Amino acid sequence: MTLVCIFDVDGTLTPARQAMDTKFAKFFREFITHVPTYLISGSDYLKLEEQVPQDILQNCNGVFGSSGSQYFQGGKEVFSKDHKFKFLLHMLCEDFVDLSEYKIRRGNHIEKRPGMLNVSVVGRNATLADRKHYSQWDKLSNERKKFVDAINQSRLPYEASAGGEISVDIVPNGWNKSTAMPEVLRQHPNANMLFFGDKICEGGNDFPLAEALEDGSGKHRAYPVADYTDTWQYLSIISEKYNKVAA
Repeated sequence: MTLVCIFDVDGTLTPARQAMDTKFAKFFREFITHVPTYLISGSDYLKLEEQVPQDILQNCNGVFGSSGSQYFQGGKEVFSKDHKFKFLLHMLCEDFVDLSEYKIRRGNHIEKRPGMLNVSVVGRNATLADRKHYSQWDKLSNERKKFVDAINQSRLPYEASAGGEISVDIVPNGWNKSTAMPEVLRQHPNANMLFFGDKICEGGNDFPLAEALEDGSGKHRAYPVADYTDTWQYLSIISEKYNKVAA
Protein backbone atom coordinates (compact mmCIF):
# COMPACT_ATOMS: atom_id res chain seq x y z
CA MET A 1 0.00 0.00 0.00
CA THR A 2 1.36 3.43 -1.01
CA LEU A 3 0.93 6.49 1.18
CA VAL A 4 -0.22 9.41 -0.99
CA CYS A 5 -0.88 12.92 0.33
CA ILE A 6 -3.21 15.46 -1.29
CA PHE A 7 -3.24 19.09 -0.18
CA ASP A 8 -5.47 22.07 -0.64
CA VAL A 9 -3.33 25.22 -1.00
CA ASP A 10 -4.95 28.41 0.37
CA GLY A 11 -5.24 28.13 4.14
CA THR A 12 -3.62 24.68 4.11
CA LEU A 13 -0.13 25.11 2.65
CA THR A 14 -0.11 28.92 2.53
CA PRO A 15 -1.90 31.82 4.17
CA ALA A 16 -4.85 32.78 1.95
CA ARG A 17 -3.55 34.26 -1.34
CA GLN A 18 -0.06 34.65 0.11
CA ALA A 19 3.24 32.95 -0.64
CA MET A 20 4.30 29.80 1.15
CA ASP A 21 6.34 30.40 4.30
CA THR A 22 10.04 29.91 3.47
CA LYS A 23 10.77 27.59 6.40
CA PHE A 24 7.72 25.46 5.67
CA ALA A 25 8.64 25.40 1.98
CA LYS A 26 12.06 23.98 2.90
CA PHE A 27 10.39 21.20 4.93
CA PHE A 28 7.80 20.55 2.24
CA ARG A 29 10.46 20.24 -0.49
CA GLU A 30 12.01 17.38 1.45
CA PHE A 31 8.65 15.80 2.23
CA ILE A 32 7.60 15.52 -1.42
CA THR A 33 10.82 13.72 -2.34
CA HIS A 34 9.69 10.79 -0.18
CA VAL A 35 5.88 10.83 -0.26
CA PRO A 36 3.83 10.98 -3.49
CA THR A 37 2.14 14.38 -3.28
CA TYR A 38 -0.66 16.15 -5.14
CA LEU A 39 -2.00 19.68 -4.79
CA ILE A 40 -5.58 20.68 -5.52
CA SER A 41 -6.85 24.25 -5.41
CA GLY A 42 -9.83 26.30 -6.43
CA SER A 43 -7.32 28.77 -7.87
CA ASP A 44 -6.10 28.35 -11.41
CA TYR A 45 -2.50 27.33 -12.07
CA LEU A 46 -1.30 30.88 -12.74
CA LYS A 47 -2.40 31.95 -9.26
CA LEU A 48 -0.74 28.91 -7.72
CA GLU A 49 2.55 30.02 -9.29
CA GLU A 50 2.26 33.23 -7.25
CA GLN A 51 2.01 31.28 -3.99
CA VAL A 52 3.94 28.03 -4.30
CA PRO A 53 7.62 27.93 -5.33
CA GLN A 54 8.07 26.76 -8.91
CA ASP A 55 10.29 23.82 -7.98
CA ILE A 56 7.64 22.49 -5.59
CA LEU A 57 4.90 22.76 -8.23
CA GLN A 58 7.10 20.90 -10.70
CA ASN A 59 8.24 18.19 -8.29
CA CYS A 60 4.82 17.27 -6.92
CA ASN A 61 3.36 14.22 -8.64
CA GLY A 62 0.52 16.38 -9.92
CA VAL A 63 -1.20 19.73 -9.45
CA PHE A 64 -4.94 20.24 -9.95
CA GLY A 65 -6.12 23.81 -10.56
CA SER A 66 -9.67 25.22 -10.69
CA SER A 67 -10.92 22.44 -8.39
CA GLY A 68 -9.75 19.75 -10.82
CA SER A 69 -10.61 21.30 -14.19
CA GLN A 70 -6.88 21.76 -14.81
CA TYR A 71 -4.15 19.19 -14.27
CA PHE A 72 -0.39 19.78 -14.49
CA GLN A 73 2.62 17.49 -14.14
CA GLY A 74 6.17 18.82 -14.07
CA GLY A 75 4.82 22.30 -14.73
CA LYS A 76 3.20 21.21 -18.01
CA GLU A 77 -0.53 21.08 -18.67
CA VAL A 78 -1.90 17.55 -19.03
CA PHE A 79 -5.53 18.54 -19.47
CA SER A 80 -7.91 21.45 -19.03
CA LYS A 81 -11.67 21.51 -19.40
CA ASP A 82 -14.00 24.48 -19.58
CA HIS A 83 -17.70 25.26 -19.48
CA LYS A 84 -20.00 27.99 -20.81
CA PHE A 85 -22.09 29.05 -17.84
CA LYS A 86 -25.75 29.95 -18.28
CA PHE A 87 -26.68 33.63 -18.51
CA LEU A 88 -29.09 33.18 -15.58
CA LEU A 89 -26.23 32.10 -13.34
CA HIS A 90 -24.24 35.20 -14.28
CA MET A 91 -27.27 37.32 -13.38
CA LEU A 92 -27.60 35.61 -10.00
CA CYS A 93 -23.92 36.22 -9.29
CA GLU A 94 -24.26 39.89 -10.20
CA ASP A 95 -27.29 40.22 -7.92
CA PHE A 96 -25.38 38.53 -5.10
CA VAL A 97 -22.67 41.18 -5.36
CA ASP A 98 -24.92 44.18 -6.04
CA LEU A 99 -27.50 43.43 -3.33
CA SER A 100 -25.05 42.53 -0.57
CA GLU A 101 -25.26 44.62 2.59
CA TYR A 102 -21.46 44.65 2.71
CA LYS A 103 -20.59 48.00 1.16
CA ILE A 104 -16.85 47.78 0.41
CA ARG A 105 -16.08 46.94 -3.21
CA ARG A 106 -12.55 46.48 -4.56
CA GLY A 107 -13.16 45.16 -8.08
CA ASN A 108 -12.93 41.83 -9.95
CA HIS A 109 -16.06 40.40 -8.35
CA ILE A 110 -16.90 37.64 -10.85
CA GLU A 111 -13.86 35.82 -12.16
CA LYS A 112 -14.02 33.17 -14.87
CA ARG A 113 -11.62 30.27 -14.45
CA PRO A 114 -11.40 27.00 -16.40
CA GLY A 115 -14.64 25.19 -15.56
CA MET A 116 -15.48 27.59 -12.73
CA LEU A 117 -16.93 30.94 -11.69
CA ASN A 118 -15.42 32.56 -8.62
CA VAL A 119 -17.65 35.20 -7.02
CA SER A 120 -16.66 37.67 -4.33
CA VAL A 121 -18.61 40.60 -2.87
CA VAL A 122 -15.54 42.50 -1.69
CA GLY A 123 -13.71 41.51 -4.88
CA ARG A 124 -10.48 39.73 -5.66
CA ASN A 125 -8.62 43.06 -5.78
CA ALA A 126 -9.11 43.33 -2.02
CA THR A 127 -6.10 43.94 0.20
CA LEU A 128 -5.21 41.49 2.97
CA ALA A 129 -6.86 43.83 5.46
CA ASP A 130 -9.99 43.94 3.30
CA ARG A 131 -10.04 40.16 3.15
CA LYS A 132 -9.81 39.81 6.91
CA HIS A 133 -12.54 42.41 7.43
CA TYR A 134 -14.93 40.72 5.00
CA SER A 135 -14.13 37.26 6.39
CA GLN A 136 -15.06 38.37 9.90
CA TRP A 137 -18.25 40.03 8.63
CA ASP A 138 -19.17 36.91 6.66
CA LYS A 139 -18.80 34.72 9.76
CA LEU A 140 -21.49 36.84 11.45
CA SER A 141 -23.78 37.32 8.46
CA ASN A 142 -23.37 33.88 6.81
CA GLU A 143 -23.65 35.71 3.50
CA ARG A 144 -21.61 33.18 1.52
CA LYS A 145 -23.37 30.20 3.09
CA LYS A 146 -26.77 31.61 2.16
CA PHE A 147 -25.67 32.08 -1.46
CA VAL A 148 -24.10 28.62 -1.58
CA ASP A 149 -27.33 27.10 -0.27
CA ALA A 150 -29.41 29.07 -2.77
CA ILE A 151 -27.37 27.78 -5.73
CA ASN A 152 -27.28 24.21 -4.46
CA GLN A 153 -31.03 24.15 -3.81
CA SER A 154 -31.91 25.62 -7.19
CA ARG A 155 -32.66 23.61 -10.32
CA LEU A 156 -29.63 24.99 -12.08
CA PRO A 157 -27.06 22.33 -13.09
CA TYR A 158 -24.41 23.81 -10.83
CA GLU A 159 -22.96 23.35 -7.36
CA ALA A 160 -21.46 26.02 -5.14
CA SER A 161 -19.08 26.01 -2.20
CA ALA A 162 -17.22 28.51 -0.03
CA GLY A 163 -13.68 29.06 -1.27
CA GLY A 164 -10.90 30.75 0.68
CA GLU A 165 -11.80 33.70 2.89
CA ILE A 166 -13.90 35.88 0.61
CA SER A 167 -15.40 33.99 -2.31
CA VAL A 168 -17.80 31.35 -3.60
CA ASP A 169 -16.78 28.76 -6.20
CA ILE A 170 -19.44 27.61 -8.68
CA VAL A 171 -18.86 24.63 -10.97
CA PRO A 172 -21.04 22.35 -13.13
CA ASN A 173 -22.48 19.50 -11.08
CA GLY A 174 -19.73 16.98 -10.36
CA TRP A 175 -16.86 19.25 -11.40
CA ASN A 176 -15.55 19.58 -7.85
CA LYS A 177 -12.37 18.51 -6.06
CA SER A 178 -13.55 14.89 -5.85
CA THR A 179 -12.57 14.54 -9.53
CA ALA A 180 -8.95 14.32 -8.38
CA MET A 181 -9.52 10.98 -6.68
CA PRO A 182 -9.87 8.79 -9.83
CA GLU A 183 -6.75 10.36 -11.37
CA VAL A 184 -4.69 9.75 -8.22
CA LEU A 185 -5.96 6.16 -8.01
CA ARG A 186 -5.14 5.63 -11.67
CA GLN A 187 -1.54 6.50 -10.91
CA HIS A 188 -1.48 4.76 -7.51
CA PRO A 189 -4.00 1.86 -7.54
CA ASN A 190 -3.04 0.75 -4.03
CA ALA A 191 -2.96 4.23 -2.56
CA ASN A 192 -3.70 5.04 1.04
CA MET A 193 -4.73 8.68 0.52
CA LEU A 194 -4.51 11.40 3.14
CA PHE A 195 -6.16 14.74 2.27
CA PHE A 196 -5.54 17.99 4.11
CA GLY A 197 -7.83 21.00 3.72
CA ASP A 198 -9.13 23.99 5.64
CA LYS A 199 -12.64 23.89 4.10
CA ILE A 200 -13.55 20.25 4.73
CA CYS A 201 -16.85 21.05 6.47
CA GLU A 202 -20.06 20.75 4.43
CA GLY A 203 -20.40 23.75 2.14
CA GLY A 204 -16.63 24.19 1.84
CA ASN A 205 -14.82 23.50 -1.41
CA ASP A 206 -12.70 20.74 0.19
CA PHE A 207 -15.79 18.82 1.32
CA PRO A 208 -16.52 16.87 -1.92
CA LEU A 209 -13.07 15.25 -1.96
CA ALA A 210 -13.15 14.57 1.78
CA GLU A 211 -16.57 12.94 1.35
CA ALA A 212 -15.39 10.86 -1.64
CA LEU A 213 -12.50 9.50 0.41
CA GLU A 214 -15.02 8.09 2.87
CA ASP A 215 -15.63 5.22 0.44
CA GLY A 216 -16.01 2.50 3.06
CA SER A 217 -12.59 1.00 2.40
CA GLY A 218 -11.03 2.55 5.48
CA LYS A 219 -7.90 3.22 3.42
CA HIS A 220 -8.27 6.98 3.13
CA ARG A 221 -8.68 9.88 5.53
CA ALA A 222 -9.33 13.61 5.38
CA TYR A 223 -7.77 15.94 7.95
CA PRO A 224 -9.27 19.40 8.61
CA VAL A 225 -6.57 21.98 9.33
CA ALA A 226 -6.70 25.55 10.60
CA ASP A 227 -3.67 26.84 8.69
CA TYR A 228 -0.31 25.78 7.26
CA THR A 229 1.26 25.46 10.72
CA ASP A 230 -1.41 22.90 11.57
CA THR A 231 -0.57 21.01 8.36
CA TRP A 232 3.11 21.19 9.25
CA GLN A 233 2.46 19.51 12.58
CA TYR A 234 0.57 16.66 10.90
CA LEU A 235 3.34 16.16 8.34
CA SER A 236 6.01 16.16 11.03
CA ILE A 237 4.16 13.29 12.73
CA ILE A 238 3.80 11.45 9.41
CA SER A 239 7.49 12.00 8.66
CA GLU A 240 8.49 10.59 12.04
CA LYS A 241 6.06 7.67 11.78
CA TYR A 242 7.29 6.57 8.37
CA ASN A 243 10.89 7.48 9.15
CA LYS A 244 11.27 9.10 5.75
CA VAL A 245 11.64 12.82 6.27
CA ALA A 246 13.52 14.68 8.96
CA ALA A 247 11.09 17.08 10.63
